[in-house]
Amino acid sequence: MKITPLDIQQQQFRVRFRGFDMVEVDNFLDLLASEFEELLKENSKLQEEDRRKLARINELEASEKELRDTLVSVQRITEEMRNNARKEAETIIEEAKLNARRIIDSAQTQALHIEAEINQLKRQRAQFEASLEATIELHRKLLANSKENAGEPESGEDE
Repeated sequence: MKITPLDIQQQQFRVRFRGFDMVEVDNFLDLLASEFEELLKENSKLQEEDRRKLARINELEASEKELRDTLVSVQRITEEMRNNARKEAETIIEEAKLNARRIIDSAQTQALHIEAEINQLKRQRAQFEASLEATIELHRKLLANSKENAGEPESGEDE
């Protein structure tokens, strides 16, 4: 079952004696839904980027196939030509192979770059989550200190 941001926002909890603060729960669910929606958008964006890159790789592979097909045609033609024409055709074939290799190398380099970008985004996400957790913890401590300084009980004795 996939959870959507709307599922998170509409989640209802039973209220029990001395249960959770509903406003705090609702606020947390709103925050969670927002974060989840951002992650879904980011994931969608990365999937679209991946799709474009794969389409580009397919184009390059098609170009490589066309180059290989062209090489076969060139070989057939060179067999019918004289020795000098044959040597010239072989030079063309070698250049085409080198060009195909360059195209393949370029596609592989792009794939590695995409993978590095994905890894970087994962690291940034982990850093963001750690920063968010640290910020939340800091706010909890500040609230606790504020309650201590105001002389309020922390355990919810007023409820």
